[in-house]
Amino acid sequence: MNDEVKLLRKQLKSIDISGIEDKEVSETERLNYCAQISAVFPLLEKDIKKAMRDQILLNNEAEDLNKLTYGRGTCNGISLLYELWSAAKAEYESKIRDKEEFNKNEPIATLSI
Repeated sequence: MNDEVKLLRKQLKSIDISGIEDKEVSETERLNYCAQISAVFPLLEKDIKKAMRDQILLNNEAEDLNKLTYGRGTCNGISLLYELWSAAKAEYESKIRDKEEFNKNEPIATLSI
């Protein structure tokens, strides 16, 4: 997420993904959550992008400021979920990648001396 969006959310008293994430879960629960999100992320991403595109098109047709503001809030909500789930996917992939780099059949070969 870029810093401009983060600042704008703060100024408008909107939550960001740090307010959504459950920080009181065990490492195993977090890994399971990230794995589940990662498994369905391609479907989620497709639906989120379609919803965002449709909402932006509706925003372009807004008849007054109230409708535009509501539509922009909808875009913010969609964007928050996308950020949350894409971060969970990236976290899972980095943890899996770290585990795959270690070859348990040749542990000595992986040590640098």
